[in-house]
Amino acid sequence: MRGTSTIAILLFVACGPTVKHPAGGDDDPSDANNSSDAETYFDAAIDSSCGAQMQNIGVVNLGDPPDLLVVLDRSGSMTAPPPAFPPIFDSKWSIMKNALIQITTQKDTAIKFGMLEFPSDENCSADATPEVGIALGTHTAFTSYFTGRSPGGNTPAHFSLQSALTYYQSIPVNTAGRYVIFATDGVPNCSNNDPDAASDLETVAAVTALKTAGIPTYVLGFGTFGLPVGVLNDAAVAGGKPKPGTTKFYEANNANDLNMALAAIAGGIVVPSCSYQLQSVPPDPNSVTVTLNGMVVPRSPSHTMGWDYHPNAMTITFFGSYCTQIQSGAITNVSFVYGCPGPVLN
Repeated sequence: MRGTSTIAILLFVACGPTVKHPAGGDDDPSDANNSSDAETYFDAAIDSSCGAQMQNIGVVNLGDPPDLLVVLDRSGSMTAPPPAFPPIFDSKWSIMKNALIQITTQKDTAIKFGMLEFPSDENCSADATPEVGIALGTHTAFTSYFTGRSPGGNTPAHFSLQSALTYYQSIPVNTAGRYVIFATDGVPNCSNNDPDAASDLETVAAVTALKTAGIPTYVLGFGTFGLPVGVLNDAAVAGGKPKPGTTKFYEANNANDLNMALAAIAGGIVVPSCSYQLQSVPPDPNSVTVTLNGMVVPRSPSHTMGWDYHPNAMTITFFGSYCTQIQSGAITNVSFVYGCPGPVLN
């Protein structure tokens, strides 16, 4: 399967100047000594004489999309606004709805999203029937879910996390990765179906069982400011995807924080491919400058260090440390300048 990447390719036409190639130098993009060469190429390539046309032409990430199951808290406390100053008047449920619809709309061609809610009744149940089955293109299903659903009931997180494992065991294993986002606004309860009994230990045990099955869990606490959330830290560590720092879970107390947390989690599970498929063949395949985050990449016909058309004229592939940087997530932009030749390594 293929998922569409959000990396943009910039197309400049009617370029006039010819860019001179650098003499020697290490071609490792992480080498700061190459910055002047990179800037020289990039500045020349987008010189005003290159014209003003710019067009986003989209690329396709050739990697397989992983599974990401959202285990979502819909307990009654989600009707309240998150604690914040200045005050926020939208409910946590409304903010979460907007954030999940946004991230699935942006990423559901690169990630197979699904969702389980808790509780699935108005008390302590959490069954293993997904509200949204794991698949590509599920943002419309997320939108439909929120159209007809509102918060209510308690916080049986452990039952839902157990159900997440049951659901994953009922579908084929995705070798591209299987993940859970455990998104909650409070401390779990419903131990032994008692809404007054905390279920901290059961929740951590359920996350541990997922991790043992090869399904890491990201823990997202929304609107948890001032709450005793040690269990979320423990669950984040047990889930194998703790956030760096003292607070191990992803903590959000407003819409912006929530959007950033979801983007960080989604971005962390997609390993970018080093190959990208073009929608059109360059007018002159030998007159192209390629940059990663604004830094010029040499063409490498030997496929050792740089980029080349591979395995066909409609696909460009990066090699060597350039590929390594892309896969690490350090690269956020790939751009092509047509009509201005870049460096070539023999």
